[in-house]
Formats: sequence, structure tokens, C-alpha cells
Amino acid sequence: MPPRRDYGASRFNAPGTFTAVGFSPDSRGLEALVIGQGASRWLTFAVDTGAITARRDLDGEWRDLRVLPDGGLLVSTWGITRRLSPAAATVWSVTGEQRLRLAAVSPDGAACITFIGATAEVRDCERGRVVHTLHEAEGDLYAFAFSRDGRWLATGSSKGVVRLYDARTWAELGKRKSTQVLALAFSPAGDHLLVGHGNGKVELWQLPGLKPVRGFVGRHQFDVGGDAGCRWVAFSADGAHAFSLGNEHCLRAWSVPGGNQVFHLDVPRRHAQGPLTALSPDGRWIASGSTTGALSVWSAATGEPRVEYAAPAPIEGLALTARTVAAGSSRVCVFWDRATGESSALATTFPPTDIHGLSSGQFVRLDYDKIFVGDAPGDAESPNFELATYASGPIAISRDETRLAAPAQYAVELWDLQRSIKLASLPHAERARACAFGPRDAWLATADDVLHLWRLGASPTAIRDIELDSGGSDKIVRGLAVSARGLIAVSVDASVNHVDARSSILVIDPRDGRTLARLARPGVRLGQVAFVGSRLAVADSAGRLLQLDLSDPAHPRWLETDEVDVFPPNDREELPIAALGDDVAHVGPGGDVVVQTLESVPPELGEPILLAPDPSQTSAPARPPALFEKRLAGARFLFAGRFKNLGTEFREATVPELGGEIASKPDARVTHLALGDRPSAAVLKTLGSKRATFETLSEAALAQLLLPTAEEARALLRGEVKQAAERWNTWRRRYSELGGERFPVALQGIDLAGADLRAYALKVVDLTAANLAGADLRGVDVFDVVFRNADLSGADFTGGKCYRTIFSGAKLTGARLGAMLAGARFDGAELTDADLRDADLQYVDFSGADLRRARLPKSLTDVKHDARTQWPEGVRPK
Repeated sequence: MPPRRDYGASRFNAPGTFTAVGFSPDSRGLEALVIGQGASRWLTFAVDTGAITARRDLDGEWRDLRVLPDGGLLVSTWGITRRLSPAAATVWSVTGEQRLRLAAVSPDGAACITFIGATAEVRDCERGRVVHTLHEAEGDLYAFAFSRDGRWLATGSSKGVVRLYDARTWAELGKRKSTQVLALAFSPAGDHLLVGHGNGKVELWQLPGLKPVRGFVGRHQFDVGGDAGCRWVAFSADGAHAFSLGNEHCLRAWSVPGGNQVFHLDVPRRHAQGPLTALSPDGRWIASGSTTGALSVWSAATGEPRVEYAAPAPIEGLALTARTVAAGSSRVCVFWDRATGESSALATTFPPTDIHGLSSGQFVRLDYDKIFVGDAPGDAESPNFELATYASGPIAISRDETRLAAPAQYAVELWDLQRSIKLASLPHAERARACAFGPRDAWLATADDVLHLWRLGASPTAIRDIELDSGGSDKIVRGLAVSARGLIAVSVDASVNHVDARSSILVIDPRDGRTLARLARPGVRLGQVAFVGSRLAVADSAGRLLQLDLSDPAHPRWLETDEVDVFPPNDREELPIAALGDDVAHVGPGGDVVVQTLESVPPELGEPILLAPDPSQTSAPARPPALFEKRLAGARFLFAGRFKNLGTEFREATVPELGGEIASKPDARVTHLALGDRPSAAVLKTLGSKRATFETLSEAALAQLLLPTAEEARALLRGEVKQAAERWNTWRRRYSELGGERFPVALQGIDLAGADLRAYALKVVDLTAANLAGADLRGVDVFDVVFRNADLSGADFTGGKCYRTIFSGAKLTGARLGAMLAGARFDGAELTDADLRDADLQYVDFSGADLRRARLPKSLTDVKHDARTQWPEGVRPK
């Protein structure tokens, strides 16, 4: 393996964020702007090779450009438009309101248009002076276009008004009212106007009458969610084809005047929605910008791409296995073969995204709140499990690869990776940002704005909290790692302002919480960290891999870094890193993935720091946990300040139900002081004067304390207490009003075999791997319930409602499923001898299911299946 290899590096790429593109007058060069912190670069790429042929540094963050006939540019940003010579010298500059924007340039370069809202100013391009002003009476101006010969100007408004002007006299020649207009283009012959609408419609209008051509109606739509606005339109050089770009990331080519779709191409998801796009003057090439990754260039004749195997953007997670390197973004996850560089991709849904490689070659992937485990790129449509809420930081995998830890807002969730069972939810007062496993997986480090250490046994217990010295008032943890021996490294930022980078690395001894060293790195933001022997690898915002020598933890030092072409980014929050042996992957300055093989160094010296409990302090065996009215017996609560979520009614109902008392004013018996927003300082003072001994709780900590425990939930579902179903339903209603329908307590793996659950409210409950064999669920609404890998053999769902219920991988042998099954998933489930004769099957997924000897309804029209599905003898749906 070479010392360094780039994946996703491609032609038409450079450090920085591409904001605008345009072709040179001879179509041989592609001009592009990239922005960084307070600066920009004007780059010229050779269209035939994709290589940079010219680079000019500009002051200011420029976001749009128009190429002039002399090879110079008009550039603009909020409130400023400037003309640049071919050598990047300023010819003139216009400053106005922040809303001032550059709109269009006439073909001969003599005139340009800037606009604010409903007012457009026609300027002399020679000096930037205003020569005419246009006012739109019906809505703000959104679109402008000059005809090829410069005779006409068309404008389009937010209220759908299109006007045609004589570009010499500025007389209005025509007007047509339609729907919101976002883009306009004249045909080369000047006989047609192409109109892109906010509702995704693309129309061809005859000129000069502005009459729609019958039969030409293109459309941009999302697969789900309706219309996708049309952001850009253009004509081919011969006028035979029209092009349009929609918000659904699709560029379409249409025949003129027939309106038949000639081809369509998917704009890579590394580009922003509706990216700035350009067509070369000779009509051969189309290019799109608006990306932190590589530009995209296609053949206008065929749609063939000139850029392949490019990295996604922005990259939020990286993973390494022996054969594969993977990068995950909020839109797509890309997998490269490490030997060949060839790639495959898998669509993702929502940020945050993260990915980790396992020694087996499989990947663990986070997609918002869902965890998938599988091969690259993976074809599993159903997650292995779901977090209680969306993730708030990168996931961590235990060293033996059996457990997963995930920051999930105000908790870190600990999961059994092999059984898909939640082991614990560790509460945090602030939003959890990172986590890492200690040596031999004996303990776990987690971080919000404080570092927390947890001993991992049958039930995780808190060891200690460690304050983090960021060097400033803010404390934003960007990365967290634990060495093989047990030293902790934290990448922490002292400023939430992405322009003001104030990052440092903290080296912490977990045994006593001492900060052994704090090393600042001025001028860049530091990201995730990974130990490689006695060195620490750190990703930075300039796209470099930094290394820290920790052979002497009390005196660490930065190692020399190879100089690379960097450009200070204007914003890059996620700076992921992945390590496998001596190989480390990070995001390069151009947004590509760089894998470097570091020089081998000796391992750390000393025994692993396991943070085992002191034998002399070992207490007697723990008593069984107190439940219900005994759980808070002896506790007395005082509430101070304004509570955002835990209202008075909730607190006054729940605390006494758990055996606690509520104090109306400070007294000596108060044991718990719960603080909302802006509590009175007098409360603490009065409690101190009364010598009360109390624990202070944030609202988040109070919510965790008042949540039902797993033992209480199990006792209710098993009917082990009086009025169990009534109490369960009261709790469900109370907590759904507080935090939504999803039940906040882990029930995975619960044993409810033979339980009568007919009276229970069970919507949005996770019963992964539960034992529900023979359970009575007749008439129960199990909307969004997860029965993944559960034992439901012989269970009775007759008359129930199973909308979006997940039975993936479940054992349903002999189960009675005469229920409404709408959007239910049975992929990989065992349904042998199951009775579905009375089931209402609506969009049910039987992919990979075993249905041998199952009794099925006559109609199987709304079911999904594949080659793995095993059917009863004689049944073969289409």
C-alpha cells in the first residue's frame, strides 16, 4: 500500500467551496469561483483535461460570476458587484443594499443588470453606470435573459409575470401572466423563450407573442413530495434541444418544439439543491457548481459525465477496512475499492451520517437515527435498530466490535451490536457530542461540554466527570479518542463561530481526571482524532492530517506536516477521521478522501488503565431496584424557575406517584432542587440558610429521573402490579405529551411470552428481539412498533392495526395475522404456517420472507417480494 492515496479526487476540483461557474468565450476554459474565509479564488480549468490552468486570488467572498467577451468577469456577492479584468484587476465596483444581486450580461458584454427586489438597473459594463431602470409592478424579479442577438430582454417575477423588452429603447413589447418564474432563456434564433417555473413546470413560448407552444410541457418533480422548482434553463447551440434543472437534482434535455425528453441525468448530491449551472457557448458542455467537492461537467449531446468516482460532499463520516474506504454524507455514502479506486454509492436520507468499518469487512452506518450493519454498499432497506432520537455526534464501536455507543441528543445510547438490543441510555445535562471505548471495553468516555467516564458492567455506572479546559467560554467537543493503554484525547473548540477557529487538543489521565497537556493549533479548526500507537492523528479544517507525538503524554509535540495546497474554508463543521492499523483516512483540501500510511512507532508503555473499582470500597450486593411508589420514597423536590417541557401538571402528578414529596417553598428537608430557566438566586440562598442537603438537577436530568425505569415498564407489561394496563396507558399518555409517541424506555429483549396485551397502548414501541410467543394482541394498534428479530410464534394479531409495523427477521410461525397490514415489513421474517387469510395487505414487504405453508388472502396485488421470498405451494404472485 503506498504511503498516500487519494480517493474521490477528480478533475475539475480544487480546495474551497465552488460557488459559481461559467465558460470562457471560446468554450475551452471553465471559469469557477471558490470561497474561503474572507477570500476567493478565480480558477480556470481546461475543459479537455479538467486541470487548473490559471489561479487568481481575490479579496472578499464572491458567490456569482458572469464571463465577459474579453475574458474578464463580473462577480457579485451580497450587496456588491465588481468587474474584473482578465488579470483579475478591479475595473469598477458597485456597492448597494445587501440584497443587490447580479442578474445577467448582454451577449456583447456592453450591458449588465443588477437588481434588488422588484427593481432592476441596467448598467453600462464599461464603467458600471446605471443607464436605465426597470420596475416590476407584480412581484419581485426572479429571472432575466438577453436574446442571443442582444435585441430583447425578458424578465420573470415571483407572481408569474413575464415581460419582453426592446433592449435598445427599453420599451415593453409584451407581457404574459403565468405561475412563479425562476429561469428564462432565449433560443439561438430568437423565436422561442424557455420558461422555468417554481412549480417545476418547463414551458416553451413563441416570440414575440409569448404564446405557449402546444404540447411542450416539461415537468420537474420529487419522487415523493410533489413539485420540484425549475432553477435553470438553456438551449443547445442549434436550438434543437432545451435543457432544464430542477430542485430534485435532475437535469433534463427536451426536444424542440416537440417537448419529448431526450435524456435526463442525476446531478450528484454533493451539489447544493438547484446549483449554479452553465452551458458552454459552443453548446457542447454543461457544468454545475455550488459544492465543496468536484464540479460536474457533462456532454450536452449525450449527458455523459466528465467527472466520475468523485467524493460526496460534505463528508460527515469515514471508514476503513482492508479492502474498502467509505465516505458518508447527508445525501449519499460512497465506497471505493482501495486497490482500483472504483466506487459504488448508496443513497442516505438525513444528516447526521456516520460510518465505521468492521474487521469482517462489513460496515456500521448511521443515517439520522437508524443503524445499518452490512456489506458495502449494502442492500438492506431496513435498519438493524433505531435510536430513540436523531444522533448528535459520531458513533463509536467497541474494541471487540460487539457494542455500539451513539450520542443521541441528551443521552448516549449503548447497544448490543449483534443482537440489536439497547443496553443502556446514559443521561447528559447538555447535548452529547462524542464517545469512545476504553481499553478492553472496560469503560466508556462520553462528552457534552464535560467529559464523563462510565464503568461498563452489567449496568453502566458513572465513575467521574472531568471539566474540559477549552481556553475560552465555549466548549464544543469535535473529537474524542482513547488510546490502547487508556489515555484520553479530546479535540475541543473554544468558539462556536466557524470563522474564529480556537481549537486545541487536551490529553487527559482518566485515573484522576488531570489534564496532562493542552496544545493549541491556531488558525484552523480541529476535528475528530484517532490514536495510532503512541501518536494522535487529527483532521483539520484545511484538509491536512496533523500528528501529535504522545510518547511522553505530559510533553506532547506537534510533528511536521507536509505542505499541501490549502485554502482556508469558510465553513466545515464535520472533520471526520478513520484509522486501521497504520492507515489513516481524512478529508483532503479538495474534499477528496486521503488515506495515508503513517510510519510505524512503538506501542504505548504500561499496563492498560481499566478503572476497576477499588476492592476495599466494594459494597455489599446491590438490592433490587425500588419501583413505583417506593422509587423516590424519602425524596423531597423543590422546583425553581421556568420549565420548558416539564409543566406543573406533569411534575405534580409524577413525583407523588413515585413516592416523592413536593415542597412549595425552601425548607431544610429538600433533597432535590430542580432548576428551570432563570431561577431566583434567593432559592439557593434560603436553602443554604436552612442547611438543607440537596442535589441540583437540570430540567433534562429531572426528566431522566422521572422516566419509567425498564423494570417498571416490564412489570406493567407483564401484569405484575394492580391495574397494570391502566397505569401503563396513563404513563404512555403523560410521556407522549412530553416527548412524542415513541416510548422512552428500552424494551428490547423483554420476555412477554403468553402475555395478554389487548388493553395496552403499544404504538411506537421498540420490541426488538422480544419474546412474544403466544402473546394475545387481538385488536391492538401497533402503529410503528418494531418487532425486529422478535419471537412472535403463535401470537394473535386478529383485528389489529399494523400500520408501518416492522416484523423484519421476526419468527411468526403459526401466528394469526388477520389484521390491517398497511406498509408493514416482513422482510426476512419466518411466516411458516401463519394465517393471513383475513389480512388486509396494503403495500406489505415480503422480501426474503419464508411463507411456506402460510395461508394467504386471495389477492396479493399490493405486496413486495423478491427472488428470496419462499411461497406456499401453488402460490406465485406476479
